[in-house]
Amino acid sequence: MSQEQQVTRSTFTPVERAMQDAGFSPERVKQEISFAIQHINKSSTLRKCTGESLLQAVVNISNIGLTLNPAAKEAYLVPRWNKPSLCFEAALEPGYVGLVKLLTDTGSVISVLAQIVHENDRFEVDLADNQKPVLHKPLFGKPRGEIMFVYALATLPDGIRQAEVMEIAEVNEIMERSESLKAYRDKKISTCTWITDFGEMARKTVIRRIYKYLPRTERMQAADKAIELDNADFAISDNQAAYIENLLSTSTLDQRHRDALEMEVSVMSSSRASQVIEHLKNNQLDPVTQGAGYNQGDIKRRLQNLSA
Repeated sequence: MSQEQQVTRSTFTPVERAMQDAGFSPERVKQEISFAIQHINKSSTLRKCTGESLLQAVVNISNIGLTLNPAAKEAYLVPRWNKPSLCFEAALEPGYVGLVKLLTDTGSVISVLAQIVHENDRFEVDLADNQKPVLHKPLFGKPRGEIMFVYALATLPDGIRQAEVMEIAEVNEIMERSESLKAYRDKKISTCTWITDFGEMARKTVIRRIYKYLPRTERMQAADKAIELDNADFAISDNQAAYIENLLSTSTLDQRHRDALEMEVSVMSSSRASQVIEHLKNNQLDPVTQGAGYNQGDIKRRLQNLSA
């Protein structure tokens, strides 16, 4: 078990330059380090995290352009239990407010909101209506009942409104893949946002979903990075695992590399799985030369490569 460590201003001296290179002014760097120390001092588990992970988590705040200021509620430092290494690691986790800020900053949307729907609310959805795709009238003054849905509503620059709706069962399924929740249940960590702030986590989940379908802009990199950091808390899905196995069977990687990836799949995060999938897709056998099943597109690409 890791021992608690004391952090001071000098602890983060090694990453000050990297934070400035990412775009933060020297004054902003000092502020964020001060906020980081506040976060860490309030959590005995964060103080048990590896020094390297603490430094990387703080650098990531400058990489995505949010703040650790507790009043802003844009991002948080959270401890995660690394099962293979048997140690705590710090991670930067963007909050619901932070994800909304990043999406509006990209210019992809004018505004985006997410709301929770209870069983006694009036709730209608017409995804074909790009002006009013959602009608939601909460029932105030009376019991609203169980949570049934969560939805996100984005307004695009041209005024079109785009909606994404998730049943609560879908949110719960994603929650069950959270490594933080597993660590909490195993009593590795003393608190978990899925337990203390389920509403915010549900809203963040549907924001992550609608993000996939929003128009891309040149300023999406910060949002991409934030989603990647958030994905790191979720275990690999069955679909990702099956896809990796299929790609491994037709990859050009040497046997040692394939064996290492096969062993890693069982402990892989969703974020890591996405990286591995892209790596494997870029290292595949040519279906034409290998005599495997192939289509006209494969043949056309092969002929283009030969004539290049």
